[in-house]
Amino acid sequence: MRLTHLAAILMALAQLAPSAQATRDQTSSRIVTHDNVKPAGRLENGALRLALWAGVGVWHPEGPQGAPRDVDAFGEEGQPLSIPSPLVRVPAATIVHASIRNMLAQPLVIHGFCDRSATCEPVTIASGATREMRFRLDAAGTFHYWATTTGLPVAAREGRDSQLGGAIVVDPPGKSADDRVMVMGLHREGTSAAPATLGVINGRSWPDTERLSYTVGQPVKWRVVNLTASAHAMHLHGFYFNVDTTGNGLRDTVYSEADRRLVVTEFMAPGSTTTLSWVPERAGNWLFHCHMLEHMSPAVVQHTTHAPDAAHDMAGLVMGIHVAGGVERAAPVADSGRRKLQLVVSPDTRHGPVPSYKVDFGDTTPAPLRLDDGVVPGPVMVLTRGEPAAVEILNRLNEPTAIHWHGIELESYDDGVAGFGGTTGNVTPPVVPGGTFTARFTPPRAGTFMYHTHWHNPAQLAAGVYGPLIVVEPGTRFDPETDHIVMVGLDGAFLPNPDEPVVVNGRRKPSPLVLKAGVKNRLRLINISADNVGFTLQLIAGFDPLTWTPIAKDGADLPPTQRKPRPSRQLVTVGEIYDFELEPIAAAPNLWMELRRANGQLMLQWPVRVQ
Repeated sequence: MRLTHLAAILMALAQLAPSAQATRDQTSSRIVTHDNVKPAGRLENGALRLALWAGVGVWHPEGPQGAPRDVDAFGEEGQPLSIPSPLVRVPAATIVHASIRNMLAQPLVIHGFCDRSATCEPVTIASGATREMRFRLDAAGTFHYWATTTGLPVAAREGRDSQLGGAIVVDPPGKSADDRVMVMGLHREGTSAAPATLGVINGRSWPDTERLSYTVGQPVKWRVVNLTASAHAMHLHGFYFNVDTTGNGLRDTVYSEADRRLVVTEFMAPGSTTTLSWVPERAGNWLFHCHMLEHMSPAVVQHTTHAPDAAHDMAGLVMGIHVAGGVERAAPVADSGRRKLQLVVSPDTRHGPVPSYKVDFGDTTPAPLRLDDGVVPGPVMVLTRGEPAAVEILNRLNEPTAIHWHGIELESYDDGVAGFGGTTGNVTPPVVPGGTFTARFTPPRAGTFMYHTHWHNPAQLAAGVYGPLIVVEPGTRFDPETDHIVMVGLDGAFLPNPDEPVVVNGRRKPSPLVLKAGVKNRLRLINISADNVGFTLQLIAGFDPLTWTPIAKDGADLPPTQRKPRPSRQLVTVGEIYDFELEPIAAAPNLWMELRRANGQLMLQWPVRVQ
């Protein structure tokens, strides 16, 4: 999902506005960033007094040396403008008395300053005017407020008013703040043909985002608010997290323990919120980031004045986490007793002058199983739960690379984040041209995972440096007659438009999916495309979906309460993995697998046979 037609229209409209320099030469204010720790206003006797003002300011999301951006923002009266907007945090049943002064040249339309039990009508404040509002916050949860000067919804704001918004957190009575709040923002400036896109968390872009610090065994709780015009696929390295709540900024859904999702990647729509919890079990440096390349790759994010963080090879919507305590890996361990494999990353010529790549097993590894017998994706890596493995990565490219073991619980040094993973004094190196790196881990659970490049040169992921990783139970084997991998990815040039070279199992015309009749078949659905957060896979008979039963998410088995038959249609966002089970009958006619975009557009369709 690249630059949409709507975004192009918005960029064209933005060109009609005064230039950034002209705006800055006027009376622009300095904008500060904050980490959503200190609540705004004055809380007394069950009431919050909150006074805000809105103005245009100069923002440095890439740090003091980064290029300035002129945007609209909120600030507390008597304080600078801030991004994100000031945090509203109160106990349940608090009455909020808010005043907002509009110093912008346009009318300001504010959403979210309202009772959550009633219809939330927007409030308009004329240029130069001040508006008083009073509302009661009864329901505990994670919410937000936002404003616009263009009349656009959250899902379309990308220009100067895109940073007008902040979090509203309502705590249960008697509960103290034991969490961190992250507000995501996205801003585009420049021309529609060459927009400078920037993603931020709490007002800053990696490598300038805050580093969060925890200790092994410390419970972690995050409230994540998506106030951007894009959906995101939020991915945590090295650990699973529970999805405790989801919401839309006005309503919050709290999941029971039986209904909580245990995941490593979570889809977040524009305007949505989520509360997640997890416990770090191993020391080291870890990442929480959007899995879309356009939100974390320096080649796409387009840092404007200072070079991207080359050692980390990331930019944008990325958060760094340091976990202390426990046993930190100080040096490579012996490989005796480990199953040894070699993964070879090589250049390829299948796309002519366009950079192409291929991944193979080395000569010391048994003959690989490939999906559809193509070059892309890489071979199916099958490991066994509880069996130690040592995977040597041999780089035959003329550029560095790194391989991330997506969903695998392992040590930070082996996780595949070059220049950041590991610990102080023992940081994960890149796999240099002609060099090797050995990742050592012992899979603690059976399930569906994947390996893929974490060197975010878009060409590496777009042209084949990825593959499926299956972990089986001891004493069992992977049987392709009843165990079917459906891996959505790319094979070709990374294009700045919606026409990415999307493939399923390496083919733009996938081979028929052959199911075995009368027995349980397992479908393993994986999305490792670059930016397609809205892909939906479905299995249909004619025009109607069949029924399948979910059995795992991101490699983790689902509890029995969540294994309920349902229609065979599933949104699979970037970095997500779903496992389903079904038992087809031989007489089933006109079966198809389909891949569709978020807007319903059919991308690929291929036949399904039962025999």
